[in-house]
Amino acid sequence: MPLNASQIHALDTAIAAYEFPLMYFDFSTGVPLTAPSITVLEVTIQRLLISPNPEDVKDGLANVIYWGNANAGYRNHRVDRFRAGVTATQLTSFQRMVAGGLVPTLRDIERLGMPGYSGISFVSKILMFLDPRQYPVLDLQLASLAIPQGTRAIDRLVVRTQIPISAHNIVAYDAWRLECIAMSSTYFGGRYRAVDIERGLFHLIQSGRSRDASDIYHSA
Repeated sequence: MPLNASQIHALDTAIAAYEFPLMYFDFSTGVPLTAPSITVLEVTIQRLLISPNPEDVKDGLANVIYWGNANAGYRNHRVDRFRAGVTATQLTSFQRMVAGGLVPTLRDIERLGMPGYSGISFVSKILMFLDPRQYPVLDLQLASLAIPQGTRAIDRLVVRTQIPISAHNIVAYDAWRLECIAMSSTYFGGRYRAVDIERGLFHLIQSGRSRDASDIYHSA
């Protein structure tokens, strides 16, 4: 059953209301910064990720962890662990993967073995910053939209303490991103990116409206 007008309005409103800390970190000065908008944050981190300078790439990948853990008390520990553990070889390999505007696969990034990037939650954040039009995030909060015997992509995820990067879950993630693209095309004339649809559902979850989010997702 397609979304009704009320559900379309609810998702549209949630996309506009999405908020998440806009903080990132300037590792050259040791100063935390706040972007004026999510768009500026996206561009800032994307530029670091695709930079020809390996230190910029290191800062970009560290900022994906910094931003993604914005509300977690262990944020700085995870950032420090990444920065202490990532190798020059891993950074160079990542640079090759994204050269010329390419977007690597979940498996490509997992195989690098970089600290903090073993599950879909954070690896999908890298993909999102590289191409937010085509790639949404998929984390444990979004995985909570799953319903028993459901037929949508998230329903098919195999979730443990994290969302492991398995052949099964890779297929589910790719289906999820296509669902987000299709929802934008079907209900909003394509004006929203895949990540915007994901953020609308995420905002509903964060606002205590998980049931509404699940109903919208499974009806779309």
